[in-house]
Amino acid sequence: MEKPNIFDLKLKIFNYFQTYTNLDKTSDGFGLSLDHSKNLEVASIASTGFYLSSLVIGVENHFISYEQAFEQALLTLKNLYEHVENYKGFYFHFYDFKSGKRFKKNEVSTIDTTLCLCGVISVASYFKKEIEVLGQKIIDRVDWQYFIFNKNNKSYLHMAYNPDKDGDYANGKSGFIHQWDMFAEQLAMYIFVANSLPEQALKLYEDFDRTYAFDGENRYILTPGNTLFVYQFPLCWLDLEHIIDRQGICWYDNAKQATLSHQKCSLSYSDKFKTFSKLRFGFTANHTPKGYRVFQALPNLNGQLKTDGTVSPCSSLGSFVLTPKLSKMSFDDMLDIKGLYGPYGFYDGFNFENGESWISDRYYGINQGLILLMIDAATQKSVYKAFMHHPNIKHGMEVLQWRKK
Repeated sequence: MEKPNIFDLKLKIFNYFQTYTNLDKTSDGFGLSLDHSKNLEVASIASTGFYLSSLVIGVENHFISYEQAFEQALLTLKNLYEHVENYKGFYFHFYDFKSGKRFKKNEVSTIDTTLCLCGVISVASYFKKEIEVLGQKIIDRVDWQYFIFNKNNKSYLHMAYNPDKDGDYANGKSGFIHQWDMFAEQLAMYIFVANSLPEQALKLYEDFDRTYAFDGENRYILTPGNTLFVYQFPLCWLDLEHIIDRQGICWYDNAKQATLSHQKCSLSYSDKFKTFSKLRFGFTANHTPKGYRVFQALPNLNGQLKTDGTVSPCSSLGSFVLTPKLSKMSFDDMLDIKGLYGPYGFYDGFNFENGESWISDRYYGINQGLILLMIDAATQKSVYKAFMHHPNIKHGMEVLQWRKK
């Protein structure tokens, strides 16, 4: 029996979104995609953005008909605009899968809203017609000004907001939660701000800290905890390989150096952690034997390695557009791990520490989407073509003074 190939992986992940997204036309939760496959009640608005983008890939690969995908995209955007609960145009992090109502007391999230909007832009640009019109209404409704504040002569966006003092991340006080004062996964956010508030966007973008790391080989701007998905997520939609900002920063090159640094860090600890190898590497956010964890590579601002040895397939495969040869070798290598490749592609993590062989039993929507979009970015660029040609993206990049090298 032949081993699965990359096309098979794309199909399996596409089918994941078709299976774990609410496609009940009578439901106010239509288009909401589950946070992960083992909890059928909680949807993630970020996962919904990846689901929307998967429709573009599905049509281009003949996984779904144009007509079916068009209908799903249209009904999803209608639901996002008319029914899914929002706060000043921003979405909550999690939703009840069936009702489209905020799940318990979770927070309004600027980054998860941004990831959803990236999916909205993708289908709006690809399908056009009434989807484009509806998508623009969703984008224009977001009140970015409400989340902007000044501190020490710098402008920042708040990360989140919770109206409930006993809600998620509220710490006993309702209101705004932390701020984007450092480099993380928020790059696309400034493009959306640039269309809404062009006079403020460039300062917001240039005011967050740029802290450089050097591991002896790779030099790159560091996210504080040095978690890999932070570098990867923006590049699911933003084709930045040949783009620099006015400071000369190329975020594609930065993410590539970060990936290679993660591989180097994993190798340096392969004597201690048996799961690590040249092709099994990376410190990201994924399912582990003790639940969902966010791991951190060295170097980082805390000066401490954070891992239990678990590796997620989305680490190497989520860098496909950055390190295509390495990611393909990692794909082939992970196929040899018994039980890792399931009905919807690779399960979310594996761990061979303490003499055991642990394989995750679930799929996370955002990690599935990361793999699918990065493979597409490295091969067909179907989401890239749609996203980068949208007028809002073109205008936003001009405002931020991003240009070709």
